[in-house]
Amino acid sequence: MRSPATDAAPGSIDVTLRRVIESGLCGTDPMHPAVVQGDAVLTYGELHTKSWELAAKLTSGTGPVLISKPRGVESLTEMVGCILAERPFVPVTPDSTIDPTTLPDTPEGCGYLLTTSGTSGEPKVVVGSRSGLARYLQWQQAELALDPSDVVSNTADPWFDFSFKETLGALVAGATITVTPPAALAGGTTLLTWLAEHRPTMVCLLPSMLARLVTAMDRADPTTVRSATERLRRILVSGEPFPQPLLRRWRAHAPHPVVINLYGPTESTVIKLRHVLPAGAEVHTAIVPVGTPIPGTAVEFVPVDDLDDAQELCIVSEDLALGYLTPVTGSTRFERDAAGRRRLRTGDLASLAPDGSVVVEGRLDHVVKRRGVKVSLPAIEAAAVAVPAVDAAAAVVQQGDRIVLYCGVSAGSDTLSLRAIRMALLDTLAPAQLPDKILVVTRLPLDRRAKVDRAALRNGTTGNS
Repeated sequence: MRSPATDAAPGSIDVTLRRVIESGLCGTDPMHPAVVQGDAVLTYGELHTKSWELAAKLTSGTGPVLISKPRGVESLTEMVGCILAERPFVPVTPDSTIDPTTLPDTPEGCGYLLTTSGTSGEPKVVVGSRSGLARYLQWQQAELALDPSDVVSNTADPWFDFSFKETLGALVAGATITVTPPAALAGGTTLLTWLAEHRPTMVCLLPSMLARLVTAMDRADPTTVRSATERLRRILVSGEPFPQPLLRRWRAHAPHPVVINLYGPTESTVIKLRHVLPAGAEVHTAIVPVGTPIPGTAVEFVPVDDLDDAQELCIVSEDLALGYLTPVTGSTRFERDAAGRRRLRTGDLASLAPDGSVVVEGRLDHVVKRRGVKVSLPAIEAAAVAVPAVDAAAAVVQQGDRIVLYCGVSAGSDTLSLRAIRMALLDTLAPAQLPDKILVVTRLPLDRRAKVDRAALRNGTTGNS
């Protein structure tokens, strides 16, 4: 079924990825800071010189180039060098054992290889589209209108396509990238302190990390909160469903920055839907919508068998990733729709809000059968985060078909009882949908990508002492 929430207008005029990046490097004052990492500052002129020196070396070879450094000056220089040489780049963790000489040949038009987070099953190697990334970066600049006065925080490592918004997107605009150190992302308080010291104008966070930050704001001195947010113009949120109560709590501290909720699996080429919330804009759904498609993209909904009115979100675009490096199985897959257009089956459950915007409700494989009854884990989580003092929630299946709900609550919320949570769940869920057990923890464990670590929770590991 075709959704009315589409924007099938053609993408921007074809420009190579190299030219898109070059325009940022060459069009910015060479003395302007490109990257700030601790005490180190790399100017646009220095980045231009270093990346072209690397590109000159890379042009003598073929095939993908491994980048095994975390976020920072070195990895970004290597990434830009690969783009200028038109060699696919492969960001991997420093402990990766991948040998680039053993990788299969990449198809024409491959710009990069990325391994997915494994949210939809086993991690898969996605073949990123060079032209698709170029058009995405052009769209981001047209949409966000960043300029050299902007300071963009870089919280994600290069092996996570979340980082492309923060790094390559900033370079296209001539903005300054300030690298967030791992210690600052250890918790909400450390992140708040770092933001107050560096005062970026744009921040990109997953909802799980945003929840920790907001909890720290609840307890912090107002002066610190003001220092962290007074220069902030935009906050970009993506990677997980964004609970509406979390948006409300954020705006209690920072009402003025524009909030943009973004959606796009790795297979979609960074982002394919967005929902822009200027100051004062309200949300009337339990989960903040991901909005409408960006130009050159359409969405379709496919009914899900045996799940009543549930629908799977599909993305239609010529700018999707080129495919997987090797054959894979899983709920996320590429195909052609009825009109012959390239389509990505995302494996995400979605619906349309009354205003026509798309609401992503959770993973299709997070709807489970318990004692013969289908139970939506995302619905349990959405009901839980609507409870005051519950910062975040995750429902998982343990020991057969037992559903355990973990509720992350603010430190000091001693008045919150398990009975209060269960009674609140009964307001929106049928008794057959209630979890078997509720556990209250100070915070939910996060994986290396700052998403809720559901694998740890399924094993009963919370990371709370």
